[in-house]
Amino acid sequence: MTPRPFHPARSGGNVARPRVLPILPVLMLALSALLALLMLLVPGTSRAQASNVVISGGTSATGAAATGAAKDTAEPLRVFILDQPPWSYLHEGQPYGAAVDVARAVLRRLGRNAEFVVTPFNRGLSLVRQGKLDAALAVYRTPEREQYLHYTTVPLYDEDVLLMVHPDDKQLASDTSGTARDAILYGDKPVALAPGYSYGPTLDAIIARKGLIRTSSFYSLQEGVQALLRHEVAAVPGTEPTLRALLHRLAPGSAPVLLRPAYDYVSAYMAFALTDANALLAADFDATLGRMRASGEYARILAEADRTLHAHQGQ
Repeated sequence: MTPRPFHPARSGGNVARPRVLPILPVLMLALSALLALLMLLVPGTSRAQASNVVISGGTSATGAAATGAAKDTAEPLRVFILDQPPWSYLHEGQPYGAAVDVARAVLRRLGRNAEFVVTPFNRGLSLVRQGKLDAALAVYRTPEREQYLHYTTVPLYDEDVLLMVHPDDKQLASDTSGTARDAILYGDKPVALAPGYSYGPTLDAIIARKGLIRTSSFYSLQEGVQALLRHEVAAVPGTEPTLRALLHRLAPGSAPVLLRPAYDYVSAYMAFALTDANALLAADFDATLGRMRASGEYARILAEADRTLHAHQGQ
């Protein structure tokens, strides 16, 4: 948010000025008149503003309900994002990414602005659950999360979940039967995981079975890829666009080795904190995003975001 400028009071100094006292009565009268004028104008202004407030969805409102809507509209939504290119990431301290651009465009059409905050996944979800943040961008739908989030139903994007191994393991990519993939997943070397992440229903069920596979936890998906490049883990699960973008960031010129078949085809959604107002906002978000997908605007936003990412990567 842009802070309001602070204008310090001007000092009149401590030197006596000639002929100050005779004009005090005139100043007092002028100030009294100005105060009276303001008291007459303020109530009328409030009524005029209240009569023009529009609730998201096109319904006009007045009175206390309109005042609350005006307040909500003026305050930006605080949305947590992950460092998960190409969908969301920071560049020179500013949020970018295809999902960020899509969400921003939808919210602007609904008369809302957003502040995007990068935070670890578990912490971000906890802050949304506590009401300290308003929404989470691009999260998978799980039964547990549905207990405390208002999910949208139109996805921000859809993609495959698969394993990425070290770029030197190119020979593994030719086996698409799942044999090489399973040998890596159930092998002696751990798989890199980020705490709190969902990797789709299939991998989530495998990970939940304690002792079935070896795992190693890392603060973020990027740290998992770094561990892979150091040969500390056997593989990193994730989605192809994100794994490609992170590998390019950390090892430019390296070609990713992705093992198929994919474990799941999953959708990522906008998810809001559990309030009545956010339930309405989620419905409006769905309707607007659906229209943008149908009109082709959604595809144009993704294409522009891809060009921006390539520029940031120096391509």
